[in-house]
Amino acid sequence: MKHMVLIHGTWCDGAVWGEFATKLEKMGIIVHTPSLRYHDLPYEQVMEKVGAVSLTDYADDLVALVESLEEPPLLLGHSLGCLLAQMVAERTEIAGMILMGPAPTADIFALYPTMIRCFIRHFLRWGFWKKPMPPYKDEFFTYCLNVQDPSLKEDIFKTLVPESGKVYTQMAFPFFDKSRAGYVDFSKISGPVLVITGSEDKMTVSAIARKTAQNYAESVLVSLTGADHMYESGKFQDKTLSVIRAWLTEKNFI
Repeated sequence: MKHMVLIHGTWCDGAVWGEFATKLEKMGIIVHTPSLRYHDLPYEQVMEKVGAVSLTDYADDLVALVESLEEPPLLLGHSLGCLLAQMVAERTEIAGMILMGPAPTADIFALYPTMIRCFIRHFLRWGFWKKPMPPYKDEFFTYCLNVQDPSLKEDIFKTLVPESGKVYTQMAFPFFDKSRAGYVDFSKISGPVLVITGSEDKMTVSAIARKTAQNYAESVLVSLTGADHMYESGKFQDKTLSVIRAWLTEKNFI
């Protein structure tokens, strides 16, 4: 059975995968759902600890997990988790990647209006580069869960925790980051890549997914008409899983 490491996105923890992970397991996949550093702690503890954590810190933890497995796994990332998946794949052997609504690597233009509006409240705070970024409810509902039912929006928001201000500074202003953490050497990454985007994704727009796919010779890009950013939950979960199953079957992973 093939191992798959699921890498969650901004404000979430490993528990966000829920039913999505269960359905992957039913396909015959051994699923791992780590939480990014500190994200599995209570909200106030995350607020105290996460502000200055870097992209490299997150990637270091994930590389250690990948290298502890008995064989190179598939990586499945969502949003920020897609950038991290690519950082991990640059450093260690993997079987392939699934990137859902990918956050941009440093080579990709990211200043789209909806993405700016989603995070501008954080960047207007003095010291944003080292402060934790709390989940902003209005922005989360408007730009991440924009086609989901109100009850699901509320249920997911209750589970969110703060995100690293340093990570978002590294992503938004990579030219100021001396560590160049968000820059990925794509030539070091091998294996097939599936990129999934949604026509109504306002948090990481489809143009970013298209450019991400172009960075890999063995890539497939699938756009889900009507889907917002939350591919693993709600209205488009089954459609997303159907696309993943077809790709896994085509590549003989299941």
